[in-house]
Amino acid sequence: MSTVGIIANPAAGKDIRRLVAQGRVVSNQEKSNILRRVFAGLQSHGVAKVIVMPDTAGLARAAMNDTEASLQSEFISQTPTGHQQDSTIAARMMDEAGADCIVTLGGDGTNRLVAKGCGDVPIAPISTGTNNVFPREIEGTLAGIAAATVASRADVRDSVCRRSKKINIHVNGELRDIALVDAAVSRQTMVGARALWDVATLDSVFLTRAEASSIGIASIGARLALIAIDDPKGLHIEFPEPGADGKLSSVAPIAPGMVRDVPIESWRVIEPGESVAIRARRGTIALDGEREVELLDGMAASVSMDTNGPWVVDFDLALEAACANA
Repeated sequence: MSTVGIIANPAAGKDIRRLVAQGRVVSNQEKSNILRRVFAGLQSHGVAKVIVMPDTAGLARAAMNDTEASLQSEFISQTPTGHQQDSTIAARMMDEAGADCIVTLGGDGTNRLVAKGCGDVPIAPISTGTNNVFPREIEGTLAGIAAATVASRADVRDSVCRRSKKINIHVNGELRDIALVDAAVSRQTMVGARALWDVATLDSVFLTRAEASSIGIASIGARLALIAIDDPKGLHIEFPEPGADGKLSSVAPIAPGMVRDVPIESWRVIEPGESVAIRARRGTIALDGEREVELLDGMAASVSMDTNGPWVVDFDLALEAACANA
């Protein structure tokens, strides 16, 4: 029985970048509408069961009511807390329940949390956050059809999914956390509002991807070298001290409506498995746009990249497979 998981983050698309940039606001009502369209796509292409992460906003209830006569859907046995670990726990439960694909609504940060729990279950990521590189802007019905194709057709899964890379953050020799797109070392010493938007505070950045369509931190790297989701390499960029001139610069869209000339001290390609020490002794590390790790005196931090990140549905390839089977 083909099964699709649904993880929708009600907090995505509502951080401080709505105040400091022109980031769009995606309301819970719109997220609910997107899910109604996703369910319609799943229903039309043979999905038998949908399992849903419960959340305090009840985003999926309308979609579940729409399809209750013909599509088995249920919430997983989880109590929503509003904490970011809800998404990781839900993804782990969906993997254990035998989900064939997980549809996510959120940004890079939401998908990072899902990737920590989903194992080898492919993610079909719909963008509803800010500065997104990992999820895709796609109409919900089409995303549902693509996810249904992956879930119900084992013969096409390998050809329509791509394996993402990930960045591993080590502190004092222990794995502390991961990022899917970028790990940005900031000179700011407190997590604060979490969202990272001021590139003047950057000490260094590590990237798994740098594509021409990228926005946010990854867009800086795209002006230096183009790197796709499954290219077996990444980028390491270092920035000059505040007030100092860089050896080169990159004009990049670092947030919606915010294009900046970013000075760069140096950059280079990094290889999978290569360990790179973080030079900053104090500050914070933002993972996929949100500051999560504090660097304090006496800590030794390093970064490595590997090619064993989550599987990701390539929507275009999955939809082509759906058309070929129509």
